[in-house]
Parts: sequence; structure tokens; C-alpha cells
Amino acid sequence: MSADTKKFPTAIFVSGAGTNLQGVLDRVAAGELPLDIRVVVSSHEGAFAVERARGARVPVAVLPFDSERETRAQYARRLAQEVTRHGARLVLLLGWVHVLAPDFLKAGFAGVLNLHPSYLPEDPAHDTVTLPDGSTSRVYRGAHALRDALDAGEKTTGASLIEITPEIDRGPVLARRPFALRPGETVESALARLHPVEQEVVAEGIRMWLSWHGHVTAPSPSEFLRREAP
Repeated sequence: MSADTKKFPTAIFVSGAGTNLQGVLDRVAAGELPLDIRVVVSSHEGAFAVERARGARVPVAVLPFDSERETRAQYARRLAQEVTRHGARLVLLLGWVHVLAPDFLKAGFAGVLNLHPSYLPEDPAHDTVTLPDGSTSRVYRGAHALRDALDAGEKTTGASLIEITPEIDRGPVLARRPFALRPGETVESALARLHPVEQEVVAEGIRMWLSWHGHVTAPSPSEFLRREAP
């Protein structure tokens, strides 16, 4: 993909199969998201997301974390330098497994957005969330949110796209949708069913963020309420 000054210059961080990366690539190719994907950064060379990016002719940077030679802060600065080198201003974390040190946020990007497999509350300080049906649930944050929700026997989880802050999974919510869990299912089976929901949330959240920056018109509140319905 060549640079397009009418689209927002973006970097996408991945660590795994890249299902949600593919969703963004497809929407960009279809003209549904005004993004100029400058680089896909992977923490693993063997991640299938790397093949997805190369298949879409997007530049790839493989930058694994070397814990024996660098600190998390040094790694964050190395990642930020790569994003800056490609001229990206928006960073999407789609299946990125590393918690970014505050040094990354200090680089001054226009936005750093993270996809999280949970229905996060609009108030980042809350540790419970009200679901669309009026019931409440504990909020699951961190790297194992989906597993923790299953282990706790929750009936509902979700997907949220947030703008990250130094506090883990407590940034402003851009888009979210609930997702019903099935009794006895595994993390793998739940995640496979959750992916289509995540892709919709990512697209909605990106559009909302871009609307804040004067690039596109966000869906109306009534449309968001309809989309949040279980």
C-alpha cells in the first residue's frame, strides 16, 4: 500500500495469527476505513500475521523483545522509533501480547488504541460493568481476561477498543460489544466465535477515534445502541 495523504498514517502491532489485522486490511482495501497502513510490527517472526501483512504488500518489522539485553522501557523506545521511521501517527494494538512501557506513550503519537477481549465500563475507574440487559458483571482486565471470565463462570464477556493510558486496560472506551459465553467452552472456541465481534468493534472504534480528529463522521448514538444489543 502506498502512502496516501488523505488517509491517516497507521502502524499495526501484532503477535499472533492476525485475524483482526486481516479485518482492518480488508476494510482499508474496500475503502471502508481511511487508513494508510505504513507498517505492521510483529513481536514474532513466525506469527501468521506477518504473512497476512506481506500478502497485502504492507511493510513488516519483526521486533521481538530481548529481555536479556534490554529493559521494557528500551524496548518501548525501539518500537516507537520504528513507528516514527515509517511516519505513522496512529498505532493499533491488535493481538499484541506485550504491555507497552510508558516510554512508548511519551513518543507523542496521535493515538494508541488497544483491542481488549472484555466488555469494559465507560468509566475506567469502575471494576464492574452494566451489560445491555441491565445485569452487572465483574470487569476482567489484563492478558488473560477471556480465560479469567470463563474460569469465573461468567455468562457474558465482550470486546472493547480503547485508547491506552499508563493504567492497563483503563483508557477511554471507543467502541464495545457484549458477547455471550457458552457453558463449558474453551478459551480457543470462545475466541474463534469472538473474532467477528472484535472486527466490528475495531472498525467502529477506529471510526470514532478518527471522528474526534476530524477525519470521518462517527455512527449516531442510536446506531451504537443497536450494535451493542446482544
